[in-house]
Amino acid sequence: MADEGDGGGSGTRSSGSAVARVYGEIAAAYEVLYPSLHRYGDRVERFLADTVKPGMRVLDVGCGPGPHTRGLDASVDVVGLDLAPEMLELARRARPSGTWRVHGYLDPVPEELGLFDVALAIGCLDFCDDLPRVLGHLSRALKPGGRMLFTVLERRQGLEGHEEATRTVGTADTEVTLHLWSAAETARALDAAGLRTDLYLHAPGWELLAEERTMWFGWWYVTRG
Repeated sequence: MADEGDGGGSGTRSSGSAVARVYGEIAAAYEVLYPSLHRYGDRVERFLADTVKPGMRVLDVGCGPGPHTRGLDASVDVVGLDLAPEMLELARRARPSGTWRVHGYLDPVPEELGLFDVALAIGCLDFCDDLPRVLGHLSRALKPGGRMLFTVLERRQGLEGHEEATRTVGTADTEVTLHLWSAAETARALDAAGLRTDLYLHAPGWELLAEERTMWFGWWYVTRG
């Protein structure tokens, strides 16, 4: 579920293209792979059950095929953003009433999409090289008091595979760069974006099959002030 923006320099555009290509190629098999790749438990489902009420507006950033929002009440207005058109087509089939748009999160959420009560950014900020900028964009897309759950790959000394700020992973013919952020860096970015932390967890995220390693996330539950 990737969503890397095309704004900025040529390196950023190249990175976004690579991420879109990787996820476009695996779109057809993604839902089959999903259970073996992801270690989310029921955290996303519980967050949505606690926060989303009938008639609300929900933004799903890096939505992929839309597994998190497809089961929401029919009255909920779902908007999904992703870089891979192939993923968005699957999301559209699963929830035809939703709005699904190719968009990268390094660019602001388009104003014409309006403001949202709830937002998700799950497993997509792994490719984010400018977290303060992106959290600022997402904060501005929330209504005052709006809630968001997002994840970042967390950099932690002493946790193997998580000690460096970046790491490169490859598929058959494409390499992408992962960006890892410390909890302190993420907290500072949240403060700058006007987002209040309600809950933070350090918990499993997804399985890096090539290394037989589980990658760990910082799970952040936040509210726009």
